[in-house]
Amino acid sequence: MALRGVGLGEAASGNRRFRSVRLALSTESVVAIVLSVVLTVLVILPLIAVAMGAVKDAGGLSLQPFLTVLSATRIITNTVLVGTGTTILAVTLGGALALILARIDTPGRSALEQLVIMPLYITPLLTAIAWSWLGSPRGGLVNLFARQVFGIDSLVNLQTAGGVIFVAALAYVPLPFLLIGAALRVMDPSLEESARIHGASQLDSLRLVTLPLVLPSALGSALLVFVQAMGLFSVPAVLGMPSGFYVVGTEIYRLLNNFPPRVSQAAAWGLLLLAVTAALVWLQGVILNRRSFVTITGKAFRPRILDVGAFRYLLAALAWIYVALAVLLPVATLIWAALVNFITIDVKLMAFDLRHFRYVLFQYPKTFLAMQNSLILGAATASAVCVLGLGVSWVVVRSRSPVRSYLDQVGMFPLATPSMVLALGLLWVYVAIKWLPIYGTIGILLLAYVTHYLPFGIRAGTGALRQLHAELEDAARMTGATWSKMVRWITLPLTRPTLIATWTLIFILSMQEVSSSILLYTSRTVVLAVAVFDLWEAGNVNALAALSVLQLAVTFLALLVMIRARHRQVLV
Repeated sequence: MALRGVGLGEAASGNRRFRSVRLALSTESVVAIVLSVVLTVLVILPLIAVAMGAVKDAGGLSLQPFLTVLSATRIITNTVLVGTGTTILAVTLGGALALILARIDTPGRSALEQLVIMPLYITPLLTAIAWSWLGSPRGGLVNLFARQVFGIDSLVNLQTAGGVIFVAALAYVPLPFLLIGAALRVMDPSLEESARIHGASQLDSLRLVTLPLVLPSALGSALLVFVQAMGLFSVPAVLGMPSGFYVVGTEIYRLLNNFPPRVSQAAAWGLLLLAVTAALVWLQGVILNRRSFVTITGKAFRPRILDVGAFRYLLAALAWIYVALAVLLPVATLIWAALVNFITIDVKLMAFDLRHFRYVLFQYPKTFLAMQNSLILGAATASAVCVLGLGVSWVVVRSRSPVRSYLDQVGMFPLATPSMVLALGLLWVYVAIKWLPIYGTIGILLLAYVTHYLPFGIRAGTGALRQLHAELEDAARMTGATWSKMVRWITLPLTRPTLIATWTLIFILSMQEVSSSILLYTSRTVVLAVAVFDLWEAGNVNALAALSVLQLAVTFLALLVMIRARHRQVLV
């Protein structure tokens, strides 16, 4: 009887586990379906709206908006020039810095690695404004100094295509630096040693082995930079528009700010950017599928650090020059402009006080509303991206759902789509949907931000889950935990470090977002980046500098919190 009781108990326990697993599987299916619907609404719907908006005008379906856009060859040429020039310069600089700091015994490389990625935390709008004060043809500080000291009328002029490319490249160098640097660090040094054994010099080994093997990372980062540069708004708006140099981003802004707004033409520009991006993604796949780039095998290894003798000091100097141009000089210029009464190079006329900070804090009517909206949007965007990113990652990595490939692909679409195009699609969708009145509210900005930064959450979540062995979650299920309890007790605590870092990064990036905000904001939903741009258009440079410094202070405070959180986790 006792044995029979034990057998019945085991059978009942087995049935409970089976029901628990079956319930978990059904919960997985529901989660996968819900996430598919959410991503379709967030990503696919705006892109369809852009495509449809580009082929109709007031009279119905028409190709006229698209034909008008294609006839604007000057803007197309300018955009391709900025995209190509920025990509070449940023990937060259980023790749060189990655090589210098990842594979060469460069002095101070640990500190330099952190400083080189700092432009990620400084919006290109602020970098462009600072450089416009330094390099504008008439009132730029560099030209004023050259005129006063050397009698040279104009030494530099950044209000040109070259100036836009130079400043945009400074802002985007961290992307290729991070991607190419990661590829260099995991490269098996035996591949280069084999080349050296067969008679290749160190330079030949670099040219024939190292550089070809980082081609996937170089192409991936080039694609990212090119897409971002093609849809860039802030840098061309500050440095290009004053001299009549228009690209697609500034042209979309101009079309929507005209009266009446020419929305169909703006959508046609967005569709053109999408078509170019899709073609480049296809081309990248074709190039990478032609050969193998495998460099990581089961054999353990440590990356080899090259000793280049005294030449390493010159390489360190080059890295410091980039840090000075991209970080130190722009930030110092903003702080100086915020503290000085008016911009001048005459030391005798300079007087420093806090009047511009008092103005933006206590008199400028947009400051507190913009700060409040930015903080709300930053926190809400970071939270939503972390939740959605972890959910999508879990379905992609852990489940056998038939929609996981769809989620993985669609979730990465925003990475290859200019944020201004996404904002344009959202504008089309939610102006048309009368029963969901979120246009003109902070809700539409939240949708734009979440869609734009979703790939960051998905990739961070995917990485964290791949490091977490599935047996831990399976053990929780087999002991009777439901899917939600398994996530709450196992998945969330063990992925918390990644989620905290991702949340902070998205919060910082959201505080800086300007390309989509400039199309979707209203007087009630103004954000910090837009308030800064408004001061720029009004010509109030000192107040602009003071507000920019406050924005940077919030950004670096958040960055400090993230660094301290990471430090505590390391200690624990």
